[in-house]
Amino acid sequence: MNIKEKLLSKERSWTDILILVFIQAYLWMQLGGFLALKVLQADKWGYLFTDNAEVAANMGEYFVSFGFWISMPLGLVVFKKNRKLLKPLCPEKKTDIFKGLGLGLLAGFVLNASIIAGAIATGSLSYTKGNIQVLPIIGYFVAILFQSGGEELICRMYIMGKLKRRYKSPAVAIAGNSLLFTVLHLGNPGVTVTSVVGVLAASILFSLIVYYSENIWTAIAMHTAWNFTQTIVFGLPNSGTISPYSILKTEKAVSGFCFDKGFGVEGSFAAVIVICLAISAVVMISRRSVKKESVS
Repeated sequence: MNIKEKLLSKERSWTDILILVFIQAYLWMQLGGFLALKVLQADKWGYLFTDNAEVAANMGEYFVSFGFWISMPLGLVVFKKNRKLLKPLCPEKKTDIFKGLGLGLLAGFVLNASIIAGAIATGSLSYTKGNIQVLPIIGYFVAILFQSGGEELICRMYIMGKLKRRYKSPAVAIAGNSLLFTVLHLGNPGVTVTSVVGVLAASILFSLIVYYSENIWTAIAMHTAWNFTQTIVFGLPNSGTISPYSILKTEKAVSGFCFDKGFGVEGSFAAVIVICLAISAVVMISRRSVKKESVS
């Protein structure tokens, strides 16, 4: 067996070469952006949930990611050989979609809220009551679902799926899509070395969940819950971006072990540790599950 046979899968396609995958993903992303902005005018959807121009505009920045929900699956559907890569989005058991959503929402909230609790306990954060506005809360949840899910469809379905098909080692698919995911966040406000490590670790976590479960809905829900919890529930930066509306309002926000004032909780050392622990848990649980199945 030569080196090529050791590294590459038999089902590979020349379109799955790493650099070509990135180029294709970029082009499909551009199509998604065009559809969202020019055709659907998704940047105006925020006004369906609020009359506040600032809140609607911020909500619209999330809503434009809806275009990726169209363009990325389309990028797989139009070529017959690529349709198998839709499996994580369309599992055989449709109940797995709801199980994945439920588990992901719970895990995302618990992980993010636990770090925020640490920030409160260590004096980095303190809160006062905000106001509960039902329609904006619903609007933000849907918008953040589109935004978080859009990133998952780009990285964990399209890029990871194509790389996984070409290269025998899953490490290439996981590292490849995580690299792009991290690059997409480098232009965000408040970026630090720690925040880059945190984003990279989060991407690896989401990648492993999709790799082991073959269900992207868990990662979509977890990503959504993480972002929604920190920015809409607790009023903290979402990867450096602050929402003009949140349920709770901060009285005090200073950088510390569990919080970074510029980037948010995911820019903290605590977030890196918590996410790494979650990665370890996913790997251990998944490997035990595989062993039990092989024994039975």
